Order: sequence, then structure tokens, then C-alpha cells
Amino acid sequence: MSRAWILCGLFACSKHDAPPPPPVPTATPARATVVADDRYNDAALGSLTFKLSEGNPAARAHFMRGLLALHSFWYDEAQRQFAAAIAADPAMNMAYWGAAMSQCKLLWGEDNLDAARALLKQMPSPDKLPEREQAWIVAALQLVGEGDVRTTRANFAQAMEELNTQFPDDESATFLAIALLSAMPAGAPDEVAVRKRAAALAAKVFEHNPRHPGAAHYIIHAFDTPELASLGLAYARQYAEIAPAAFHARHMPAHIFSRLGMWKEAITSCQAAWDASLAATAREKLTPDHDDFHSLNWLIEMNFELGHRKDAEIALERFRTAVRGGLPHTTRVLYAAQVTSYLIRTGEWTRVDELLAPLETAPLETAPMSPMSGTPGPNGSAAHCAPGVETSATVLQEQLFVLVARARAAAAQHEVVKTTAFADQIDAVGAKLRPFLQVTQSREALSNLETSNANRRAALLARAKGDDRALVAALHGSAIAAPGGESNPNGFLPEEEAGQALLRMGQAKAAAAAFTSALVKQPERAQSLLGLARAETKLGDRAAAKAHYKQLATLWATADADTPGLDEVRAAAAS
Repeated sequence: MSRAWILCGLFACSKHDAPPPPPVPTATPARATVVADDRYNDAALGSLTFKLSEGNPAARAHFMRGLLALHSFWYDEAQRQFAAAIAADPAMNMAYWGAAMSQCKLLWGEDNLDAARALLKQMPSPDKLPEREQAWIVAALQLVGEGDVRTTRANFAQAMEELNTQFPDDESATFLAIALLSAMPAGAPDEVAVRKRAAALAAKVFEHNPRHPGAAHYIIHAFDTPELASLGLAYARQYAEIAPAAFHARHMPAHIFSRLGMWKEAITSCQAAWDASLAATAREKLTPDHDDFHSLNWLIEMNFELGHRKDAEIALERFRTAVRGGLPHTTRVLYAAQVTSYLIRTGEWTRVDELLAPLETAPLETAPMSPMSGTPGPNGSAAHCAPGVETSATVLQEQLFVLVARARAAAAQHEVVKTTAFADQIDAVGAKLRPFLQVTQSREALSNLETSNANRRAALLARAKGDDRALVAALHGSAIAAPGGESNPNGFLPEEEAGQALLRMGQAKAAAAAFTSALVKQPERAQSLLGLARAETKLGDRAAAKAHYKQLATLWATADADTPGLDEVRAAAAS
């Protein structure tokens, strides 16, 4: 069966019954003219080659810039550029393909399926394209086809496998790499093998085009695990220079830097990303929800590692102000989770109501999305549904994280009855979230999640009762159920809290082992270093303790003067 026949059949060789695509903005002047061999270079976004059979020079230039932006997950810019390509040459079929692809956030499971399908149906004559370009369109149709996120991602990965086999070039290799990562369920048995294969595909592209943004970007995602992070360092050092205009390109190196405990470099990356996102939002007159709150969240977390609480407070206040001003549920979820992490780091549990208060502001309503895109993605993320749909995953996630913050605060203040009530509510919300997870997660991942939820409940009640023995058992179970995961330098690491509980119980040897395990997962983590040095001191290993105190003293060289433990660390390091 030919691809032309498939395209004709799917579109009924007519676009008259198709819903209208999103509005096409007025075309902006082309930034460059595409040369005859379809190579395109942009100092702000990188370089790539994509063979096109149609499109006038202006349309091709917009297409290429849109494709570069897409590789850096700069979806706003990609949508603008592909729309400008359509405006410059409405007969250019592949411009509609690009516009449709920019409606799908592959790794995050956030797809505006209605818009993507409408754009594909607006293609004037896809059946007349060369076979190679038809293959790209068929792959996109698999991505936006019927089925849950897990199914469509798997179908897209298979389509890209076939495309790359028949038409092996840089673009089919890089898209196959990200397709493999997006189709990989969290905790899959073959996860390491998939990650290494995706990295190898992208690395081969990077070898002969070291300015390809997708190559560097997808290698970083592939190596974003404690075990593999060091393999991505060289690419992390280069990606931001390849595509400095894309704020996500400035952020992504922090995934590797934070994995390796390179906090200063990670903070620099996230600050640059945050600043670049503000500039883009202002320049394009976008709403504040387009700002890079992911990087702002990391700035709060990572400044604590250096003892820079004042800088963390500044970042937190920016986030609080933005939430009060109105943000969508997708971003409010991030803030709700941030409240718990902040309280873990500071111990100021009585502030929980104050910090959660901004969430009482009505959320910003965003454009409706397809019901299927309201499900968590293959890697555990979740998109928002149409405004007012109370069963959407992100509304439930926001409720869940608010309850977690309140439960942790009640437990820290040893309020057993309140903690139990909050734990019951958490379980109820979790039950409502389960249908979303069932269509995106493997059985193994769901089993691990159930174990984690049970351990979380047990840990909450143990904290409330002051039962360190039960707390250690629950935290040990949590560490086993969630051994790695995407980079997220938040305030909670089960091994670290277990070490602190073991120290309180007088079990210094077990505490040292727990802190060592935490540092394997997250090198240069300040509280783990401090706990390990204290455990070694109790064990009488003065040399090891001094070495770790010195390591922490270096990490805290510019720490705020009132950083808890700073005097202890400097005195022990100097003794």
C-alpha cells in the first residue's frame, strides 16, 4: 500500500470537511535565504539540513527556523515560524506538517491533538509529495492518531524506525532518538538500552554537525540518569552555545550539571534560561505562563545547596507573585510541589498556609486541548485538559501536591489525627488519578507507584508519631521503588532523610551508609555531606569526617552567614 494512497484515504482527498487550523499570524520577514542544498544556519538556534521539494525561499527559511526551534522544545517559536511559512507559501505541504508537530510536546505528553489534526488536514496536496516527505507526514499521522498517549508514542517511534531505515539522514536519526525516549515508559526493563541507543543515534549526527540542536539536546535527555550523566557532560557544555535564543537550550545543561553536583554551573544555566524566557515573553507579548518556571523552580532548589538561601527566597517570591497573578494548572502543580520542598529545606512548617495561599487565586484559563492530551505522558508528566474539566490530570495533581504539603506540615508538628486525615485525602485523589496513569504507564511502573504511595503514607504517619524506626523502613521502601528518575534537585531524597533518622537513633554506621547512598545518587548534596561527616565523627573516623567537612566548606564558600551548620563545618574543616 503506497503512502500516497494512505494519505489520500486518511484525508478523503479533500480538506473541505476539516476543522479550521489555528489562526496564522501575519508573516514576518524571512531571517535568511535557504541555499540550494537545503542547509540552514542560524546563529541563535543552530544548524541543520532538511531536503524540501517545495516552498518559496521565504517559506523555506521560516520552515527551517521552525524546525530548529522544535528541536529545542521552543514550541511558541516553532508555531510562529511554521505559521509564517504557511502564510508565505500556502501550497507548501511540509509547512503544515511542521505546524502540526509543534502542537505535540513529545517527552511531556502534552498534545493539542485537535489543532495538529486540523493542520494536517489543511495540506493542499500531500499525495503529490515525493515518497520521503510523505513518510514524514505518515509518521505525524501516527503521532496524532487514535489511542492513548502510550499507544500513539509507540506508533510514532515505529514509524520513525521505518523512516530512518528507508531515508537515513540527520533529521530521521534525531527524530527517531526523541521518539524512542518519548515512547519509553518510566522504569521500563530496557530503559538503559533505549537511552544508549537514542544517545548513539544523536551522537552520530553530532559528529558531523556539532551545531545540530536536536543532537545535543536528545543526548542530554538520554543520559539524564545518575549512572549515565557523566557521558552527557561534553554535550551539556555545548548545547546552550548552539541555540542561545531557546531558553530550554539554556536550561537543559543543568540536567547534567545537577546530576554531577556542579551547582554553580547549573544555577548559571537556569538563570540564563529564566532571563531568556522573560525576554521572549515580553518580545512576543505572551502571557506570563510562557515564562520558564521550570528553571525558576530549580533556582530555588539549587541555591540551597550552596547555602544561598537569600537567593532562593528571591526566586520563590517571583514564583509566588506569578501564581497570585494567575497561572494555568500545569504551572500551579509545580508551585504546589515547590512549597513542600521549600519547607523540607527550611523546616518552617508553620508557614504552610502562607505559602499555599497564592493557589487560592483562580487559575489562568488556557486554550482547550484534546481530551486525550489530559493524560500523563510516557515519562510521567501530565498535560492540562480544557478549562473547567475537573477530572483533568493536572487539576488532580495540584490537589494532590497541596494535600502533600499540608500532610507533611501536620506530620512535622506531630499532629497525628490531621496527618491521617490528609493521608486519606491523598489516597482519594490518587485513586482519581489512576485512570490517567493506566493509559500511559507500564504495569511495572504502576506497581512501583502503588508501593511508593504506600511508603509515603507510612512515612507520613511515622513522622507524625515520631517513630524513626518506622520512618526508616518506609524511606528504604521509597528508595527501592524510585531508584532514579528525571533530574529534579528538590529537597527530598529518601536516603538522606533515612540517614538523619538513623543518626537520631544512634545508628551511625547505618546512617553513614544511607548518606553515602544519597551522594551516589546526587553528588555534592549539602545535607548529605553534612550528615555523612557527622556520622563519621560519631564512628570515630576523624580523617573521613574532616575530608567531608572540607568538601562541604568548599561548597559553602560563599554561603549566607546564617546558614545552619556553617560554623560547625568551617570549624571542623579547619581543625
